[in-house]
Amino acid sequence: MRRTKWLALGMAMAPFAAQAETPDDAGEAMAAASIIVTGTGLSLPPGTPAYGSVVIDRDRLTDAASGRIESVLADVAGFQQFRRSDSRASNPSNQGATLRALGGNASSRTLVLLDGVPVADPFFGYIPFSALVPDRLALVRVTRGGGSGAFGAGAVAGTIELASATRDQMPHFGASAFYGSRDATELSASIAP
Repeated sequence: MRRTKWLALGMAMAPFAAQAETPDDAGEAMAAASIIVTGTGLSLPPGTPAYGSVVIDRDRLTDAASGRIESVLADVAGFQQFRRSDSRASNPSNQGATLRALGGNASSRTLVLLDGVPVADPFFGYIPFSALVPDRLALVRVTRGGGSGAFGAGAVAGTIELASATRDQMPHFGASAFYGSRDATELSASIAP
């Protein structure tokens, strides 16, 4: 019984002993230092022209009246979606894309990359188009046709490569406000220091 009391008292005091310790000087110096990394993706491989890609430049991306990436992608021949409404009115789980007349469905048959990273949900394959803002992109490169060798297994119908805009392409300050029918509103602002 006596051992149990000492054991319980020791276990109760253990958290207090851990909280009483102070960080060493090296830990404080590491916390004070900050690392900023900026960079760009790799250059295109030499065989890229053989794929016959369509490039949508920044001017077209920023001039889109709807402000949605799917309306800009509609300029590309063969681009199809599962739904008829844009990403403002539909759930992200039913947003998919295809490029080869395979019939759009919620599971995307097109590999969508943002700076080389797949955007599609890994389990269900849908693409959150509402999270992709055209104003924050530098260009879009659309490659139709299966490309499992060059782009990965997700490129059954093709590949949509999105490249983020760099600091020199972005305005230092940007703001917009829109008002539409049925009291629809949209506000956005951005700061690029």
